[in-house]
Amino acid sequence: MKVAKGFPFYGQRVGVLVFQGKSPRVPGDPGHAKTFPFPVCYEVVEGSFSDLIEGSEGIKNELLGAVKKLKAKGIWAVIGDCGLMALYQQELASGGSLPILTSALVLVPLLWNLVGRKGAIGIITGHAGLLQEQHLRAAGIGSETHLEIQGMELEPHFREIVIEGGTALDVDLMCRDVLAAAGKLLQKNKGVQALLLECSNLATYSHALQEKYQLPVFDITGAALMLEHAVHAPPYVGFGK
Repeated sequence: MKVAKGFPFYGQRVGVLVFQGKSPRVPGDPGHAKTFPFPVCYEVVEGSFSDLIEGSEGIKNELLGAVKKLKAKGIWAVIGDCGLMALYQQELASGGSLPILTSALVLVPLLWNLVGRKGAIGIITGHAGLLQEQHLRAAGIGSETHLEIQGMELEPHFREIVIEGGTALDVDLMCRDVLAAAGKLLQKNKGVQALLLECSNLATYSHALQEKYQLPVFDITGAALMLEHAVHAPPYVGFGK
């Protein structure tokens, strides 16, 4: 095996773009390093999810610069820690020259094919009023894809912690809120074939959603596992160790 020189550290192949912030993180959330069965490299971006509601040249450049920094450190693939980063999927993927999955929303075209292009894909987002058409289109989601969107903004503990910046995260209360939001979504559309968690803070609760509603659940953490496999597949046939 050949090892390239010139990097400050080794053994980390997937990078995670995270915004400056003090919100508590728990395993399952990509902002918590114990989420992953492999080491990841974090790159902190100046800004917050609010900068991605409408977007700006400034936040685009901050994100692009962060991807380039990860590449310079030897990172092979990147995920984003906020679903609204989908707004700059194309710019970051082309400008950063790395495989990048800015948001779980980028998975939606794949999911639509996985479910046979029937029924609908249910999206649980941090705030339904902030997830706009421009985010969906930037993620490659076409108008032919049937979506049912449910926001978390009215769920009390989620609102307290994620939207209002609270720090006393109660995992049980948050799980209750996520299950409640999914229940509302499924009441609106009984044809939902799969759930997708746009908000990365919700990935911790994918298992609980699967257990309660017996549907496949996709999130940004699962996307990171896919990228790690894409750049560091196990050497099944005994070479490349």
